[in-house]
Amino acid sequence: MSTKKAERREAILDGVIDLLAQRGLEGVTHRATDEIAGLPQGSTSYYFSKKAELLSAACEHLAALLEKDCEDLQVGFAEKAAREGMDAAVAYVADELVTYTESSRHLFLARMELTLAASRREDLSGAGERLTAAARRPIAFFLKLIAGGGADVPIETCAGLIDGISLMYATGQGPKPTTDQVAAVFRSIL
Repeated sequence: MSTKKAERREAILDGVIDLLAQRGLEGVTHRATDEIAGLPQGSTSYYFSKKAELLSAACEHLAALLEKDCEDLQVGFAEKAAREGMDAAVAYVADELVTYTESSRHLFLARMELTLAASRREDLSGAGERLTAAARRPIAFFLKLIAGGGADVPIETCAGLIDGISLMYATGQGPKPTTDQVAAVFRSIL
């Protein structure tokens, strides 16, 4: 795929994520996607002839976005742990996750829209599981790292707690998570 086509495709998928966050699933149309992406009418239809194809591609794009910051967090965690110890590294990751919840609220909302749609639509089967796994991957990674490989550590439960706190905030159902809350979950497995 040429660079220009790849850039247009990414602009379309970013536009779908924004539409999901702003207007919900019903607000995602080919025309609305073209408008929000700043592309000529018909561009979205050229890349994705059916809405189901568009939503499926948006799901994969969103999963990649949710997973992408994990590597940067890993480097920051390792550096902080080497310089200041495990407690400082845990606080660093907790702070980064809280900041991410604030700065990436649109990703959380788009995830919820696609997850709910996947529970009702066969053409999006598996999307909810894929997005949840992508969103929890960085959290589970750090929980496993902190736990030192302990088999009896409830990684999924702890990741679910942090994910739930973040989702409640993103959907307006709870207060903004604090670094202390997230760090407390991390520290509970130390």
